[in-house]
Amino acid sequence: MLLLSLIVLISAIRYTHHWISFKEAPTQDAIELKVMTWNLQRLGALSEAHNSTTNMTKLISEMESHKVDVVMLQEISKLQTQQLASKLNLSSDDFQWTSYYNGARGGLAIVLLNRSSWTLINKKITDLPPSWKSVFAEIKHSSGQTVNLMGVHISPPKVTDSQVEKAAKNLLKGDVLTLKTLLRRYVYQAKIQNKQINKIRGLVNGFKDPTIIAGDFNSTSQLPVHTELRKSLTDAWLEGGNGMGATRYWAGILPFRIDYIYATNQFKVANTYLNDADFSDHTPVLSELFLER
Repeated sequence: MLLLSLIVLISAIRYTHHWISFKEAPTQDAIELKVMTWNLQRLGALSEAHNSTTNMTKLISEMESHKVDVVMLQEISKLQTQQLASKLNLSSDDFQWTSYYNGARGGLAIVLLNRSSWTLINKKITDLPPSWKSVFAEIKHSSGQTVNLMGVHISPPKVTDSQVEKAAKNLLKGDVLTLKTLLRRYVYQAKIQNKQINKIRGLVNGFKDPTIIAGDFNSTSQLPVHTELRKSLTDAWLEGGNGMGATRYWAGILPFRIDYIYATNQFKVANTYLNDADFSDHTPVLSELFLER
């Protein structure tokens, strides 16, 4: 209990800047865009397949109740994306899906919900090293303004809670090898994550239109990859959110913010918040952004 209290205290101090938001109010003629990102964990299909239909209904209710314009989804299959589009009366022109790698059933999707104000005019799949993918789309506002969207799910560290627990137990018994092996695996995956982030940054630097990048980054906000991203992009949570913004809990206890919405500096942030996760171990992140005309 003392250790947990210490961790909470350190986190509160470390994340002090998260308690202050710099929300801005859009003017009357501003172009507003409400974005949601959510790692769905396949809508529970892998662990509780009988609940996946109910979870699809919950997802739709979540999006509609918050009047989301566009959603970036991770860990969703192609079939689930098509089912979602069908239930929302969307055509194939209104969404884009890609697997993480060739042969994977799970993947990423960008789904345009607000077709009265926006049109999806371009979509493609972007390769990330070493054999990973992200999804890209352009949407055009009725005013003529074009916005780039990138949906990402950065390669996971491949270190599970149970492996960390096992390494900790073995360490108490004097076995250091298990922990060393785990750390080597983590460092290797961190290098892959850096390569993927660098590729994304390079692409965004070449864009002229306002751009939003959203998804599961599988890394906490204090790591160097996010320090680099924040040099040229706005972290929507830091600008418009309150609190730590934890989107996943390790071992169900320790809070981590690993799901993000980033935007180029043409965007202003009116608000960013989290909502209940329910069927997923990730919390959805929603951000209200706007562009001044």
